Amino acid sequence: MANKHAASVEEQTILRQAAEWFATLHDEQLCEAERQRWRDWIAASPAHARVWERVNAISQPFARATGAAPPQALRETLAKAQSAGRRHTLRLLSLGGVMIGTGLLLRYTLPWQSWQHAYAVAHADHRTSIGERRHLALPDGTQLDLNTATAVNVDYGPSLRRIVLLAGEILIDSAPDNALPSRALVVDAAGARLTALGTRFAVRGDARDGHVAVFEGAVRISLANGVQLEVVAGQQARFAAEGIAPDGSAELARESWTRGQLVADDLSLAAFVGELSRYTPVAITVSPQAAQLRIVGAYPIAQPARDIPVILAALESALPIRVERTPAGGIVIAAR
Repeated sequence: MANKHAASVEEQTILRQAAEWFATLHDEQLCEAERQRWRDWIAASPAHARVWERVNAISQPFARATGAAPPQALRETLAKAQSAGRRHTLRLLSLGGVMIGTGLLLRYTLPWQSWQHAYAVAHADHRTSIGERRHLALPDGTQLDLNTATAVNVDYGPSLRRIVLLAGEILIDSAPDNALPSRALVVDAAGARLTALGTRFAVRGDARDGHVAVFEGAVRISLANGVQLEVVAGQQARFAAEGIAPDGSAELARESWTRGQLVADDLSLAAFVGELSRYTPVAITVSPQAAQLRIVGAYPIAQPARDIPVILAALESALPIRVERTPAGGIVIAAR
């Protein structure tokens, strides 16, 4: 789970595979056939065995930490912030109701487009609060998962099956259309249209930019300026209204959240904490001295208020860092 040094390209590939197996072996629904595939992977190469021994060895501090209670101060910080986050959401929804009637406030504090987007998020068809996940079965059989702090609209019409991602992250397992003639399944996000071509894919984005990772089939990204890119299974891409850029291989982390896991595939501590922060209203910062420490492993995130203090305690046990609560109610991670 932790390594201070950057790995070679070959080692990074094996580390990625090891991280995937680490996540798989911690899945409650693991079957014996999958366990045998893991054994076969270990036996396939001495390099696999060496990297797995390393990952297994450095996972021990995390395993010990998960069995111990995290510091009371951290638990209290997370619990208070989670409650405050729910109250903030309720206030935002109430404010939205007032705004539609008056059309006056917030113009003086936010740009009009920002207010418009905030209002759309608050009044989306389906929403999750910070730390919440939700699964939806759409009318055609398509499966839609919403990650933390996500808002979507679903508009199934006579000619199109349309999902609008306003904020957050979704995973779509598309189904064939049961209508005649068949309607395309599209996701509108960050100024782009993503057309599913018989596929399973994850989309993350907001009003400005987005990211898609394709696990099965393909997805065609189309921009208003005519630019298009087809992203096939195993690949991912970034997009915005101005352009599209391929982004390498599809990462396991882009779908592991649906299983209640946060996968770190040789991430820097700063990048990992950035992902972790999406699941809590608490401000978590990392000092520059600790930011580039490396993380590999799978961490439970199904219940953030319970799991995040455990994760932080595990990181403190496995890495040369200290985790402290700030006077302002945040959390800072500094090098020891």
